[in-house]
Amino acid sequence: MSAVRAGAVGVNGEAAPGAGIERYTFAERVVHWFVALTFIALMLSGFALGYPRAYFLSGLFGGGQTMRFLHPWFGVGFTVGLLWMLGAWHRNMRMNAGDREWVRRLKTYTGSGHTGLDTGRFNAGQKGYYWFSVVLGLVLFVTGLPLWGGFLGGAAGIHHVARFLHHGTFLLMVGGFIIHVYMSTVMFPGTMAAMTTGRVTRAWAAFHHPAWFRDRERRAGASR
Repeated sequence: MSAVRAGAVGVNGEAAPGAGIERYTFAERVVHWFVALTFIALMLSGFALGYPRAYFLSGLFGGGQTMRFLHPWFGVGFTVGLLWMLGAWHRNMRMNAGDREWVRRLKTYTGSGHTGLDTGRFNAGQKGYYWFSVVLGLVLFVTGLPLWGGFLGGAAGIHHVARFLHHGTFLLMVGGFIIHVYMSTVMFPGTMAAMTTGRVTRAWAAFHHPAWFRDRERRAGASR
């Protein structure tokens, strides 16, 4: 009998703490938080560089000149983390017919945290944010190269186009990041615990990601 049928599921699939199952490996969690922290550094230093009223944020990085030196290197670290995620998760992030149905039930999901679909390890929203972050993150890196200066600077025309695209991409990523944090903390409490401890309860897994839960159970049974 599954944890759901056993009645262990509460609001939005949350359950009392149990032995749980591994949702994210230690390496996945380290890279996730590395990407998150480097993006926060990019965001704060980017606001300081792009908006005079936010220049006071440069003090967090040792002042204007130090911040200008560090900002592109934060971008390099962020991009390396994204490339690791691309290599590690791209197979799990492929869209399928079930994901299209998930999008059609988005209103139901935002209201209850569940769509009633046989969801795998990641739902369509998580897959969408993954590709959004990877694609725009790479655009951010490529458009940032001409702004770095030196031999990467290029012609004035390239510099102006790169600045426009870099700034627009930056704002889109900040908006996506805010939504991601809001959904992980306020909208669906308890979700962030999976990325800190690496584990979720069996009831949570069976409720939110039933296809992934069954696959984990099948693999566990076969290894016994």
